[in-house]
Amino acid sequence: MRTGVVALALSALALGTAVVALTREGPQSQRVPLGLDRVAALEARVAELARDVEVLKAGRPGPARGDISDLPFVEQPADAGETAVRPDLAHGEEELKAIVDDAVERKTELVLDELRIKANKKPAIEVFASVLELTEEQRAVTERVIVDGQRQIHRILETPTYDGTQLMDQLVEIAARGIAQPGKDHGFGRWLGRVLTEQMPGTNETYGARIESVKNTMRAAFKREWSETQYREFEAWGVDPSEVEKVPGSPNEAVYKRIVERARALGADVPGDR
Repeated sequence: MRTGVVALALSALALGTAVVALTREGPQSQRVPLGLDRVAALEARVAELARDVEVLKAGRPGPARGDISDLPFVEQPADAGETAVRPDLAHGEEELKAIVDDAVERKTELVLDELRIKANKKPAIEVFASVLELTEEQRAVTERVIVDGQRQIHRILETPTYDGTQLMDQLVEIAARGIAQPGKDHGFGRWLGRVLTEQMPGTNETYGARIESVKNTMRAAFKREWSETQYREFEAWGVDPSEVEKVPGSPNEAVYKRIVERARALGADVPGDR
């Protein structure tokens, strides 16, 4: 089970550290729209097929495809200067048009499916690896980077503040109360403000800045391991590197359980396994 409240609570850092990053780095450059490369490829293929249809209508060879005389519905030219087309050419054109329409429809569905997938900014590792076309070796390294980064972020949140409280404990309590008493303000805004403004004891960094540093290290590791195309697609997708879900060994699982147990203690009727 994973309710929207639990997901929201555990994605709070993504929002908070994004604010930190924007404050430090200034306006971000405009991202490439999702699926742009695939849409462009689709458009090029449609144009290519459309040229085939025009070639058939004109009864002449295409510029980059050579002769069309080997097609079943076109006879050999009577001489070097003209091409004789069989009477059933129109039927052949209709057939090719049906093939083109079917190909366009299937390609469009694939692009739309990917856009729907990429609307989810917290993908499961299975989906994440599939969309980016990670090899088995790349996926293994990626999983290690994600788990290690999540553990570091948890350690940061578990570092006591100057007043002795733990931000992780507070996050669990806020999320649990959100499940037990939805629609009320349980102090999430104040918690986020602490993450962004309070310095970690013994450092000159806020909790949020330290967490963003961990995420930048994760991004750098991805960039080293992946191809340029894979990393560019990851950036366009906009997934927080610490927000990939269902990674084996993830410390987030223990936090989910803490939130659910606390919510039940507060009287919430929470289903069993997520």
